[in-house]
Amino acid sequence: MARTLERPGAHLGEQLELYRRMWVLRLLDMALEESRIDGLLEGPTVAAFGQEAVAVGTIAALRPGDVMSTAIRHFRHAQQVGLARPLGPVIVEMLAPGRGVIAGPKDGPLVAEWKQVFASPDLTRQSMLFALGDSYAQQVSGEGGVTVCVIGDDAVDSAEFKSVASVALSWRLPVVFVVETVRDASGVRRGPREHHGLPVLCVDGRDVVAVNDSVVQAVQRASTGGGPTILEAVTYRTNHPVGVDPLVYARQQLTRSGVGPGHLYEVERRARQVVGEASALANALLRGQGPAPTGPLVGG
Repeated sequence: MARTLERPGAHLGEQLELYRRMWVLRLLDMALEESRIDGLLEGPTVAAFGQEAVAVGTIAALRPGDVMSTAIRHFRHAQQVGLARPLGPVIVEMLAPGRGVIAGPKDGPLVAEWKQVFASPDLTRQSMLFALGDSYAQQVSGEGGVTVCVIGDDAVDSAEFKSVASVALSWRLPVVFVVETVRDASGVRRGPREHHGLPVLCVDGRDVVAVNDSVVQAVQRASTGGGPTILEAVTYRTNHPVGVDPLVYARQQLTRSGVGPGHLYEVERRARQVVGEASALANALLRGQGPAPTGPLVGG
């Protein structure tokens, strides 16, 4: 049965850092949306306005040795932000695919072979299969690593997920399936109807600290041999009539905790600085004025 976790409460400094990361993700999406309006983006893209808390809270729960597998763009961007990696190449890759250099963790021989065998043009199916390979390799290594596989709620009812869940449950693989359920102004999207025997946690996807706490618990359970878990995070696009913007939600929480407006403004200013520097770097890279850097941005 699904249940909602009670939030134990993160340290105030951690909450401020999560707030900053959400602002960076929002501003990055805004910069990309402006590029789309200007006709600079190749292909369609959908801004993830209102979904920042799920992405940031999930990524912040990852530990050294943990792996994320997903086809959802804003989760990959949140990972870049969480690791303080340069965001300029992210913008370049969106504007000119193949030009940006976005480094990821290097797979071992076992995982690399698995991914080659099961490569699929369907990115969601691919991410679920890769999650099996990653989590199996982590189980074999015995080092306590966990794979977090992020999917949309529509993928949960697929035949592919049913097979993946069956294998993960049978082998008690160290994998957490984070299901992002998005509701928008066009109507209510239903959450996963089938859980395929997996234990389920439900969390308010507008609350970044609650998301983080829930993923931390699921990851801890998987790393100690508890097996896989589904974590469903329900969130809203900012145009939803009853939705609360996660940035507004977090700001209200921080204000109630005694954080003053000046401190909050400084956090927001740092986020703007990071994205501003990333945009300037992206422009330089697109003009061919230098290679993509490999270190973190100043202020990241």
